[in-house]
Amino acid sequence: MNCFRLSAFVACFVLIAGVWPSHQTQAKQPNVVFLLSDDQSWTDYGFMGHPHIQTPNIDQLAKSGLVYERGYVTAPLCRPSLASLATGLYPHQTGIRGNDPVMPTGQNRRKNMQLFASLRTKMTAPLHRQPSFIRSLKDNGYATLQTGKWWEENPLDHGFTDAMTHGDVSRGGRHGDVGLQIGRTTMKPVYDFVDSAVADDKPFFIWYGVFLPHAPHNAPDRLFNKYKDIAPNEPTARYWANVEWLDEGCGQIIQHLKDRGLYEDTIFIYTCDNGWVQDPNKMNTSIRSKREPVEAGIRTPIIISHAGAVTPRRDSETLASNIDVAPTILKACGIEPPKEMPGLDLRDPETLRQRNRIFVDVYDHDSDLDQLDDLDNGLQARVVIDGWDKLIVRPSGKELYDLQEDPDDRSNLAAQDADKVERLSNIIDEWLESTPVIGK
Repeated sequence: MNCFRLSAFVACFVLIAGVWPSHQTQAKQPNVVFLLSDDQSWTDYGFMGHPHIQTPNIDQLAKSGLVYERGYVTAPLCRPSLASLATGLYPHQTGIRGNDPVMPTGQNRRKNMQLFASLRTKMTAPLHRQPSFIRSLKDNGYATLQTGKWWEENPLDHGFTDAMTHGDVSRGGRHGDVGLQIGRTTMKPVYDFVDSAVADDKPFFIWYGVFLPHAPHNAPDRLFNKYKDIAPNEPTARYWANVEWLDEGCGQIIQHLKDRGLYEDTIFIYTCDNGWVQDPNKMNTSIRSKREPVEAGIRTPIIISHAGAVTPRRDSETLASNIDVAPTILKACGIEPPKEMPGLDLRDPETLRQRNRIFVDVYDHDSDLDQLDDLDNGLQARVVIDGWDKLIVRPSGKELYDLQEDPDDRSNLAAQDADKVERLSNIIDEWLESTPVIGK
């Protein structure tokens, strides 16, 4: 059987008047395609109003699906963000707070890859004891394929039946190895996996964690040439070209499923791992976005599209979170989410409106694995957005923003409204108490 076997990020995202009736059953489980952008600003899509960037395929998904314009990641950094998507838990719960473990004093990871690999194994270990929507899909008969970005060693140990990534850190497989070729040099593993799943008469799930528009911003010249004369500078033009390159790959998957007669049986979920604002003066570098708790670092549109099942709708006010993706998929596929998952069902906008609140963890890039019991170790910030009020709590102080009037969170109002700062601070404290560490 082809090694790239697609099982299921299976999510029977069905939207009828907002909620799927519990008495109704579905004869056939849907296929699920999870499209995960990597390092992209929430503004950088045609459907979100960008005046130059062309994303026709993602635009069409948005037009045909349910769009939460005010979606948020759980962390403005890729590894903790992806771990949250897989587990349905926040970074402080998974222990995956940063990208890499802190090396012992005097040790360099590039000079001691064996030690680095052992620490990475230690960092990943709790995920084997935590919930995983991918594992749940596999356990319920889905073929599941991993492509693209993946940090947690061998994907086959985490619920995938098929994988591109090898995950051998000691041989350089830090965050995707061969898997990072998807969407940049090949799409064949996805096509082969789909064909194999169809031949086996299995529903499938595809993790398309494409390494785009992530740097290096080296899209083909045919794309760069479209933007070089309209972008304000070359670094921006090359980033814009990478965004369209991302869109092309999404379109190729969609077209392949249409050609195979599978499009209407497939749910598409789209989100991003964290934000990005291109530095105008330096290639492949961001400013005031990635790794930061600002809107440009943590906001993302979230899309759910399923032809004939999800009613097209744009929601520009309700808060949604990537923490909601895992339980939504499982519920939509008739699988009860593990009780540890705190997220809500994205197919139920009314319930999301009643919550109307999201949280974000921001930690250092490297984590001290001996200090994970201390939830404040390596902490850079915690964030709560409650309606249009946003509080950033840093070790150095607190910042309050009115996102309705200040959508790029530039004007700190903390000194003007101590009562609101205290109320939102208490909400963060309650959130930490209600979301304990899982699987230590």
